[in-house]
Amino acid sequence: MSRYYPGFLGALFLVLLRIAIGWHFLNEGWEKVNATQKGKEPFSAEIYLRNASGPFAPYFRDMLPDSSGRAMLDPDRLKAAWKADVTRLTGHSGFTAEHRGEARKILDEYQQWADYWFDDPENSEKRQKYLYDLRHVEQTEADAAALSSQKERAADARRSLDADRRSLTGPLVEREKALRDAVAKLATADQIKTSGAGGSPRTSLDLLNNLTMYGLIAIGFCLMAGFLTPLAALSAAAFLAMIYLSMPPWPGLPPNPKAEGHYWIVSKNLIELIACLVIATTPSGHWIGLDALFFGARRRRRLARAAQELGPEARHDRPRTSARLA
Repeated sequence: MSRYYPGFLGALFLVLLRIAIGWHFLNEGWEKVNATQKGKEPFSAEIYLRNASGPFAPYFRDMLPDSSGRAMLDPDRLKAAWKADVTRLTGHSGFTAEHRGEARKILDEYQQWADYWFDDPENSEKRQKYLYDLRHVEQTEADAAALSSQKERAADARRSLDADRRSLTGPLVEREKALRDAVAKLATADQIKTSGAGGSPRTSLDLLNNLTMYGLIAIGFCLMAGFLTPLAALSAAAFLAMIYLSMPPWPGLPPNPKAEGHYWIVSKNLIELIACLVIATTPSGHWIGLDALFFGARRRRRLARAAQELGPEARHDRPRTSARLA
């Protein structure tokens, strides 16, 4: 097994590389947690998923709840979502029959407002235009024979459509929040103390944000400490692969507007990904790290069995330094 030992300097730089990448991940995760808990702008993966480009863009955008706004811009689906939200809040707080009746009245008022909003000619025209343009952009993105210039125009159009989506759904989002607050105010102090505040329902984006923040911290710690090194390095490589594939610098695709520098096929994320794969295939955590403490004895027994299977001549031929330090 000494073939895994690249010599003192090679091992040293591999360990330093592992620690440096771990520090990068740990710092990124810690900054995102601090921004969420103490900063004015909580971390959200939405901007990365929504602005994804390339062949995998639809899969990244599908990770977002109602990424295109189609559900919110559908009156039946919107009112059904509001009704489900009110039902969740009344059930969570243990409302009495009287309070449930008041909540239904509030819901009816907000649903009437939604009918007025959808029936408004200006809103209806803007909604139909947005949905039509969105279908046209999606068709261009899905067309494998589309030219590079068409792809770039589709990317620009999608960014413009995203602004239209926010403008259209903005009043509906505000009204949804106002509905939730109005129903929550019906809860008594004892009900809030017993059940807690209902708050907004958890979405897949919330789960993804938490996995990203705390996953980065866990990966960074494990890489720096040399604990579960192969698993941590492979997890880091998987995360970097997602970042790389969300906006790949491939020919024929629009460039990443927030990229630091100019990339063509190879980016810094791809380079760090390959470095993580190198770390995953070397036992650097056994050279310097907690892997040696927790799994060193088992590894030494495995190496001893392998040495016995090699036979005395093969063991004699191995470099002494490598055999001693591997």
